[in-house]
Amino acid sequence: MLRLITLGALDLKDARGRTIHDVLSQPKRVALLLYLVMEGRRAPVSRDRLLALFWPESDETRARNALSQSLHQLRRSLGADVIENRGASAVQVRAEALWCDAGAFADAADRGDSDLALDLYRGDFCPGLNASGSADLEHWLDQERERLRRVALDAARTLARKAADSGDPAAAARNAHRALAMHPDDEEEIRSLLLLLECSGDATGALRAYDDFARRLRAELDADPEPGTVRLAEAIRARRGANVDTGPLPAVPVSSAPDTAGPALVPRPPRLGRLAAAAVVTLAVTGTVAGFWWRSGHGAEHSARTLAVIPFTVRAPSLNYLRDGMVDLLSTELDGMPGLKAVDPRSVIGSLGTDGSDPSGGARLSRRLGADYYIRGEALEVAGHLHLDASLVDAVNGEVVATASVVGDTTALFDLVDDLSGRILAGLSRGGDTTIARLAAVTTHSLPALKAFLRGEEALRNGNDAQAGAAFREAAELDTTFALAQYRLATIGTWVLVRGVEDPSVWSARAARNARRLTPLARDLLATYGTYRDLQMDETERRSRNLTEAYPASVEPWMMLGETWFHFGPVRGRSPMDAWAPFQRVLALEPGNSHAMIHLARLAAYDGRPATLDSLARRYFERYPDVGRGLEIRALQAYTRDDPAGRAAVVAAARRADDLVGVSTLEAAMLFAQDLDGARELARPLDRSVNHPVMRTIAARLIADLPLGEGRFAREPVQLFDSASEDEWRLNGQALVAGDPFFPVPPGRIATLRASIAGGRPYHAPPTPIWVPDRDLSPEMQHYLLGLLSLRLGETAAARRYLDSLTAVRDPKRQGPARDLARTLRAELARARGDLSGALEELEGFPFDMSNPGPHSLARWGVRERFLHGELLHALGRDEEALAWYDSFVGPYDLPYLAPAHLRRAQIYKKLGNAERARFHYRRFLALWKNCDPEFRVLVQNAQVEFEQS
Repeated sequence: MLRLITLGALDLKDARGRTIHDVLSQPKRVALLLYLVMEGRRAPVSRDRLLALFWPESDETRARNALSQSLHQLRRSLGADVIENRGASAVQVRAEALWCDAGAFADAADRGDSDLALDLYRGDFCPGLNASGSADLEHWLDQERERLRRVALDAARTLARKAADSGDPAAAARNAHRALAMHPDDEEEIRSLLLLLECSGDATGALRAYDDFARRLRAELDADPEPGTVRLAEAIRARRGANVDTGPLPAVPVSSAPDTAGPALVPRPPRLGRLAAAAVVTLAVTGTVAGFWWRSGHGAEHSARTLAVIPFTVRAPSLNYLRDGMVDLLSTELDGMPGLKAVDPRSVIGSLGTDGSDPSGGARLSRRLGADYYIRGEALEVAGHLHLDASLVDAVNGEVVATASVVGDTTALFDLVDDLSGRILAGLSRGGDTTIARLAAVTTHSLPALKAFLRGEEALRNGNDAQAGAAFREAAELDTTFALAQYRLATIGTWVLVRGVEDPSVWSARAARNARRLTPLARDLLATYGTYRDLQMDETERRSRNLTEAYPASVEPWMMLGETWFHFGPVRGRSPMDAWAPFQRVLALEPGNSHAMIHLARLAAYDGRPATLDSLARRYFERYPDVGRGLEIRALQAYTRDDPAGRAAVVAAARRADDLVGVSTLEAAMLFAQDLDGARELARPLDRSVNHPVMRTIAARLIADLPLGEGRFAREPVQLFDSASEDEWRLNGQALVAGDPFFPVPPGRIATLRASIAGGRPYHAPPTPIWVPDRDLSPEMQHYLLGLLSLRLGETAAARRYLDSLTAVRDPKRQGPARDLARTLRAELARARGDLSGALEELEGFPFDMSNPGPHSLARWGVRERFLHGELLHALGRDEEALAWYDSFVGPYDLPYLAPAHLRRAQIYKKLGNAERARFHYRRFLALWKNCDPEFRVLVQNAQVEFEQS
């Protein structure tokens, strides 16, 4: 086998180990072989692509002759069977004939074999090779070099993290050295290396690495290290000189912004592996959050904790002013932080002994002052720099909660105190996932911004989403580089109405621009949120799964996975119950996560688990007794159990609820508890209290679909939420129902409806923040609906004409949706002629992923196709597969199909011998259609008989 070496050197050897000089001596020939090897790993390379890349200036005839000649020369040098033709238009290198280190490296990285990948990576791809005469080819070489270098860098970081997790800081440091060698000018890498070397007991080596780095910067770039790197090195030097225990440093983000990063905090030492991991990935557990529903800490804290700042110890007469001065400065900075009240500095100083000291070190004094915590510290001057060190101590048990150190010029005292205050505040974060506050404390210059951010965190912990949104907006505006606040604001603005945040994507873009301040996990979550917002369902799920595997002890990835399965799973024909396990995992990691409890309560109501719902409700109200979102849980309980007193209380409270909570409560009654009578009575007070246009549109369309959900096709619309404006929406919903063979709509009514559709225009998506604007699909949607209705009337020729009109669309902006709608028509035509397998095969190509091929009307897009999917599988005897599709009807615009989906599940469960589940779904169906139209009664009567027999 031939061996092609490309990483760190360029060499080509035959099976006997001899160099093949006649290829290596021709740069263009080498480049052609490299391109075929790298680009042909997955699929053959077209000749046209090679012509454009290697001979861009030649005419086609000359270029083709040149390509043929080059391939001939390569075959003569390498062997006739190494490069094969793939048809008349493509070529490919046979993998079994030639081994390439770059290809093996990429395969190892793809498999997650980081050890092998780094063993193979000896340096840059094809060093010294250039492709003069072809800018595109040169660009490809540069891209490959950068891509492979980035993959190797990720592998080195992965190995460092694994070594750290396994308690081997020396190996972690070795791999951090390798990462730095690949990215020598990146100060995030040098800070990671410095901390890892210190953690492994080699503080001297850390300082030597820093000195080497600083010398190289000055010599090669005429630059100095960033302030954050300088401060970190000084802190390591100070700790080494003081012989301080350099145990784990979970509060220090290594990759923090250069002008905000500070030296390490030294809290009580957990196990070494966690420290090293913290240094590699910046924070040991998580980096940031990906949605308004995520928070740090456990539960609400309703009473402020008091904190006393004890006079600092000073080590030089010139610093005597800081002895009592730090009491004033820190108390002023920390007082008023969320959940925190500082003891009056005068009370502290007045309570000291006559000599101004406290022999107990602050413990006795803080208890006398009624403080929960106290801060003790010292100030010293080293080499002209002011060092401030502080310890945060629990006054009850004397436990050191956290320590902090900052270093800087004496002229920057106020900035240093701000920095120290933020780090101390981060130490107060409690709970299973506390690194959000810690990350915030070191990624903003502004203490006011940090205060606002932490007020937002506290509001989230208490379930007050609107207050949280306002606080995050304040933080993001106070510090325009505060990536974490911008990210929080973007995610919360996706679902919560935040004043002044009309377009959350603006804030996510700002967060992306400042993403260098975030941890690796934080950046991954930001990217995942981007795919979530862009409705890239498969990509969001893939990324979320990967994050839960990489960070199994972190809340945020599990929450993102749960949200993805809860909201996106049903759209693709999956049960929302898939999200149960991720949300349970969130609560295991963070028992006070209110939004996980709300999601689980919805699922418990949806799946008929009243005892579980009650347990979740008790748990929720124990922590959040007075939170607005609790109305949704009360509604789930009242309407699931048909509790008249509870329903009356919910209706009364709905009049005072804010718009988001009000509409969420309506959805709780209608979609999860599935009490449509209750939804009607709840809608009346909401009609008077909901004012936001987006929320009114959502509510109006829910109410407009109520008659269809009750099986009352001919019923007059509910006159709420300006429902007259939703005539087009209602008309299209009726068309979807009438065009489905499940619903026994009379032919005369179908014909009348077809005439109305022919003279009208289809609906448009409501302008909610998460939904992209709908394009004008009027012609396509009309022909789609008219084709379905014609087929229901037995007019196959007319249905085929509408199908032809859809397939004839050539406008690139309309072609994709038209093609997709045509799939459904073809599937229905196949079903009508008895070809169920052909119909299912046609429907398999329908894109339930709403981001591809472009924005659709996200309200009802694919709803009918999901039901048709279930019907075809059921008819083919594939009942267990059909169950997931029938289970998917829980979305805000699925109402017309709720009852039919319950009936089908009841019939399937009865057939499978699961009487309990069958009876549950029969009851739901019978309750939903208890007052249905006369022509639908036969379905209800048959279901009643089946229910009694089950």
